[in-house]
Amino acid sequence: SSITDSFTTAAGSDTEGDGTVQKPFRSVGKALSLMTAGDTLFIDAGTFAETVELTLNNLTLVGKDSNATVIDPPSTDTGIRASNLTGLSIRTLGVSGARWGIYFTNVDQSVISGDSVSEVSNEGIYLAGGSDTNSGLKGGAKTGDAGSFVGAAGNASGNGGAAGAAGAAGAG
Repeated sequence: SSITDSFTTAAGSDTEGDGTVQKPFRSVGKALSLMTAGDTLFIDAGTFAETVELTLNNLTLVGKDSNATVIDPPSTDTGIRASNLTGLSIRTLGVSGARWGIYFTNVDQSVISGDSVSEVSNEGIYLAGGSDTNSGLKGGAKTGDAGSFVGAAGNASGNGGAAGAAGAAGAG
């Protein structure tokens, strides 16, 4: 498939939008449902009350900045979740009010950079079940909650970019 850019904004529409700059989608989930591996989703400023489930390899999600583009999942669910994938890039997104900000299970060769989390009850970024060879585990800040910024468990090693990323094993 060809590499495609899609766009989402809080003022967009999931019924009238088509994912272009002129007619963006409202929800991240709607945009993701139409994407293919290798695509990029640009998420404009706004609060998105949903859990973002990544199901394709080689996806890129880019927010306006981590204070302006915020994933705020319902019922303290996980903000951004992925399992058994490679090649993800999550940049400049914020997560608020979640149990975990970003939760990867067996996700490899991925980059998390410039993200921030607030008011989460566990780790801001949690790497589980063989999530290794990830890089750029850098974010803005994690504030107002328990846990650490980066936690790892279940054979998650070899991740770089954050002091103590692998050393936080067992947290959460």
